[in-house]
This record gives sequence, structure tokens and C-alpha cells, in this order.
Amino acid sequence: MSLTSMLTVFAVGALGGALLELVHWWNLRRRNVKFPNYAKSPFYWCVTILMALAGGAVAVFYFGDQAEAMVALHVGLATPLILQKLTTTMASPGARSANELRLVDFFTW
Repeated sequence: MSLTSMLTVFAVGALGGALLELVHWWNLRRRNVKFPNYAKSPFYWCVTILMALAGGAVAVFYFGDQAEAMVALHVGLATPLILQKLTTTMASPGARSANELRLVDFFTW
């Protein structure tokens, strides 16, 4: 399916980023893991929304107003994964309190 507007390219890319979050929560549920503390944090959900929006923005940067839907979805899905890898690779583990929430914690799932 061809997308022919910047808004639809953005929306499909953002959907890709949101699907990654859905897969994350599905995997937690399947492993019967206790939900992490960050699940109740507004900061976490703001970052989650921003990551999905980043997927949409990168899709628009790549394709403008013309794209195949599946490719825009893939770019949107890949964007949070690439940012996660960059963040966890460059982050230095330091001493911190058990309740301290850092941005890097969002990426280490």
C-alpha cells in the first residue's frame, strides 16, 4: 500500500514505534514477570510516546510524503531499537539509589 501524504507516513511510522512497546509488554506478560516499577512512572510513558513519535519523524525524514506502508512501519519500528542500542552502548553504569529512575532505564528492557 502506498502512502501519499506526510501525515500518513508519520502515522504509520509512529504506529511502528508503538508496536515495539506493545511487544515489550506482551513479552513481560508471557514471562509472568512482575511489572517493573517504571510502569507507574509518567516519565516512562512520556518517553514511550516520544519514542513512537520519533519513529514517525524518522519515517518522514526518510520518505517525505511518499512511502510504502510496510517500509514506513519498519522504519518506525527500527527507530526506538536503534536509539535503545545507542543509549545502552554509550551509557556508563554508575552508582545510584534503587528508586532512582534514569532515561537509560527505559532502554534496558
